[in-house]
Amino acid sequence: MGIKSRRRWTLIISYGVLITWSLILFFPMYWVVITSFKNQVDLAVRSTYVPFVDFQPSLHAWRYLLVERLSWFMGPFMNSVVVAFVSSTIALVIGALAGYGLARFNYGRHNNTIVLAFMSQRMFPGALFILAFLVMFRELRLLDTRTALIIVYASGAVPFVVWVMRDFFESLPVEIEESAMIDGASRLGVVFRIAMPLAAPGLVAVFVLSLIGAWNEYLIALTLTFREAITIPLFMQMQVSMTGMTQWWNMSAIALISVIPVVIAGMALEKYITSGLTFGALKG
Repeated sequence: MGIKSRRRWTLIISYGVLITWSLILFFPMYWVVITSFKNQVDLAVRSTYVPFVDFQPSLHAWRYLLVERLSWFMGPFMNSVVVAFVSSTIALVIGALAGYGLARFNYGRHNNTIVLAFMSQRMFPGALFILAFLVMFRELRLLDTRTALIIVYASGAVPFVVWVMRDFFESLPVEIEESAMIDGASRLGVVFRIAMPLAAPGLVAVFVLSLIGAWNEYLIALTLTFREAITIPLFMQMQVSMTGMTQWWNMSAIALISVIPVVIAGMALEKYITSGLTFGALKG
């Protein structure tokens, strides 16, 4: 077998593996999409996969969600939007500034210790802190509020942002900042006019990752909220507890709508996310 023939077979096998794996990953999303257009009978009788062939599509789940229950759905949806975006923004601001400080200032032998102290907060399961959060926010009268969720999610995301942004800022050329300071720029001016714009890919990457984490979080929201501040994951769980059965068609419609903000954010910031996540690999 010649070199060209081996390369061709290698290419065919590689594409075959990639296509097969992509189909495996795509199938759950496809199942959610088609399930949102099914009736209860279509799910009870047998497995169906092809619209208009295996089953007749119906809009009753979407009508239930967007017409009959729209006001009920918009409460948890807006809670998730506000909590996820505000907590991610707060974590980004605090974490980016802390990461810059650890990258540009020398604290003796304690720089790595400080970073380790931040990251140690990520090493413990969230369930360990739930009781403490519950007691604390009960005393502060913040149970079942967006504020409580924002505080918890932001504090949980800060260590991750500090860790990533510290390495990112260390990868940036310090000579640019030194030149600006020689020309009379203040340290804050250097941070916000030079360092942050150069670090935009990393900032966007950690923001989106923090956003996804806050958007999908369930356990803390289950503990700290019960009516006014429930989020989308809790709202989906309520579909089972209220009806006594799993209404897959309604839950599929809710799931598809709930991922829209994250998908839009990811698509809009895709080039920044890609460059931000690969920047460290290009570090000289």
